[in-house]
Amino acid sequence: MLKRRPRPILYVLVALSALISFFPIIWLILTSVKTQAGVYAWPPQYWPDPFTAKNYVAIFTKSPELLRSILNSFIVGTGVTVVVLVLGGMAGYALSRLRLRFAGPTMILILAVSMFPPVSLLPAIFQNFLQLGLLNTYAGLIIAHSGLFLPIAVWMLSSYFGTLPIELEEAARMDGMGYLRIFLTVILPLSWPGFVATGLIVFIFSWNEFPLSLVLMTQSAMRTAPVAISLYPGEYSFPWETISTATVLAIIPILAVTAIFQKQIVGGLTAGIGK
Repeated sequence: MLKRRPRPILYVLVALSALISFFPIIWLILTSVKTQAGVYAWPPQYWPDPFTAKNYVAIFTKSPELLRSILNSFIVGTGVTVVVLVLGGMAGYALSRLRLRFAGPTMILILAVSMFPPVSLLPAIFQNFLQLGLLNTYAGLIIAHSGLFLPIAVWMLSSYFGTLPIELEEAARMDGMGYLRIFLTVILPLSWPGFVATGLIVFIFSWNEFPLSLVLMTQSAMRTAPVAISLYPGEYSFPWETISTATVLAIIPILAVTAIFQKQIVGGLTAGIGK
């Protein structure tokens, strides 16, 4: 049986979609290697002329606080990912496998909670964290982000656990294993694509989160990357070339991690579609 060749228009549509998707990143990178005159040139200068690396040199030599903010984002994002995967994994397994009476309504409630805008939670979180001494601390922001992104992790992991064969767990229970041991020795080794996909999504969400990070981290040394970039000062003009350079440096870890684990992300997100 002869295979149909894709139509040329399909290639055009795919190329156009890729161009539209990557254009902001491409423009950001090109802006980061332009001079200040090139950034404000009119008509717009689409290709840097000349290329310059002065913006990157200035970031590393004159703006160490921006590099510190990237480190802060990495520390917070890693902590949030660990906490959310541990709690979300156990909660998702319980809702997916245990015969709980209100499992369905609980999942709907968890999904509804995840729809709350972070801004609506700011007054209560700020007052409580102020009294507990958690402002301007990694622990405070990790707790806040974990509460914000835990519902989506529970939902994703619960859906992934539902795709695993129940026969393996039944066999383990016949051997005398309890639920915790089954989860640790049987479910976890089979669920690592789902954990990788969920962990990366949580890490990216935490890395990009802005309102809570802005309010809970008021000291310049504790700011995360999005907050530090948005507050970068310009005395007489907005330093787009410097901001673009800082943004490129801030998104490099995300792009690298996504590129490395792209198969696991796709596998974890599409698990259960054909069930």
